[in-house]
Amino acid sequence: MYTQQLIERYKLSRKKKWLDKHTQYRYQYAFIGVGQHSISNLYPVIHYLGLPLSKICSRHREHAQKMASQFAHCTGTDNIQDILDDKLIKGVFVCAAPQHHFELVTQLLRAGKHVFVEKPPCYSLSSLQALIEYQGSHNCQTGLQKRFSTINRLLKPHLPKAKSYSYRYLTGPYPEGDALFELFIHPVDNLIQFFGPITESSIHFSGKDNPTYFIHLTHKNNIQGMLQVSTDFSWQHSVDELEVNTGSDILHASYPFRLTGIQKPIRFLNLPIEKILKTPVQQKIYLDNNAFSLTAANNNLYLQGFGGEIEHFVRMIEEDRRDELHNLNSLLPTYEMLEKMKLKVSS
Repeated sequence: MYTQQLIERYKLSRKKKWLDKHTQYRYQYAFIGVGQHSISNLYPVIHYLGLPLSKICSRHREHAQKMASQFAHCTGTDNIQDILDDKLIKGVFVCAAPQHHFELVTQLLRAGKHVFVEKPPCYSLSSLQALIEYQGSHNCQTGLQKRFSTINRLLKPHLPKAKSYSYRYLTGPYPEGDALFELFIHPVDNLIQFFGPITESSIHFSGKDNPTYFIHLTHKNNIQGMLQVSTDFSWQHSVDELEVNTGSDILHASYPFRLTGIQKPIRFLNLPIEKILKTPVQQKIYLDNNAFSLTAANNNLYLQGFGGEIEHFVRMIEEDRRDELHNLNSLLPTYEMLEKMKLKVSS
């Protein structure tokens, strides 16, 4: 009986904490875009958080109105000016066709809105620098969900002991867009977030239609690694894997659902004792999601980072805080590396 009461008190406390946190917002928000990515990954998080969307904008008014019907007191429009002129709207989510992101974000920032824009916000370093000028004191966060993924959160405490790494990001063909800025931005940004700015790089490139890059990287803290990115593989058997060699463990991340570690066997005078004594491998499992537990933390949208990135953006606005970690400035090292990769294609 006493155990059951403790369980009920814990459940009640957890529910009250969630309701207090996600039902009291100071500001209004808007969303531009009704595409497949936003429908599958962003709108569900906004709905779960109970975020007060007051306007949804799309090129097709009918689509905007249908999506707006999913949210209380929300209207659909095909005119961005309706959002720009609305003084009550503090933050705007942008997930339109990527080639329109730069223009849309520019208008919103100049109108004094905080902006969350799905990657990429633009397609060149010079365009990014222009957006940073417009950003001013406002928050402008790019949707790079790996920054907020469960794997990254679990990995970060081990990274101060990192010695080297290898990263493979392999997909099938991507004829519908720019693979460099729309796909490869993920692993490049991820490595910079983990190990710091890149000081040296040796880039080998092949295949202009379905590009493959092999890159040797050296970071500011002298950590070195190998990065392979390609669209010359398969979407049904895509690979997004990072292996980090630390002083005591070998960590293997298979995004977005699995993180394991192998403890390095002890050595005597640098002799591999494991070969002599045949000691068993000691594996640590930090994350191996099987969708058995149905809490929000184990939901795919939170494991991948979509939930965390939206919560962070909204929290910065609601608390009137300047985001120093995830604003556009944080993308400068990433775009500098992408520009180098782009030059390799044209050379």
